[in-house]
Amino acid sequence: MSDLSARCFVRRGNSLVPADFAGDEFLSEIGEGREVMISVRKARSPQHHRFFFAMLRKVCENSEQWSNEEVLLDDLKMAVGHRETHVNALTGETVIRSKSINFASMEEFAFRRFVKRCCFVLAKAIGVDPQSLMDEADRTQRNAA
Repeated sequence: MSDLSARCFVRRGNSLVPADFAGDEFLSEIGEGREVMISVRKARSPQHHRFFFAMLRKVCENSEQWSNEEVLLDDLKMAVGHRETHVNALTGETVIRSKSINFASMEEFAFRRFVKRCCFVLAKAIGVDPQSLMDEADRTQRNAA
């Protein structure tokens, strides 16, 4: 199930209750008394995701090394080992590519660990303390709100 087809629910006591219209609509499509199987995944924080990209944007704005945050993100993924090796079955060529950090592929705990590793690598690369980067991104996010 992709993030686009996932539905959000909130725990209330021993029940799961739809958190929005899409969840309510999904639940209404299940027949009364029908048994269903569900997979549960703790939601990742959209705020933390925006915060990380704000930090990447801040680095790009103050550096000539990366043209935009997507390029920087790809470099960071490779540097922190968030990558996979693939052998093309047709050519035999080995390709190393970065893995996704989208909401469906990485839960919050793993994303937080990924962000910390990225901050460490960035600090070494640009000579700025990771906490300073995060503080600056936080100020930018608060000013935008």
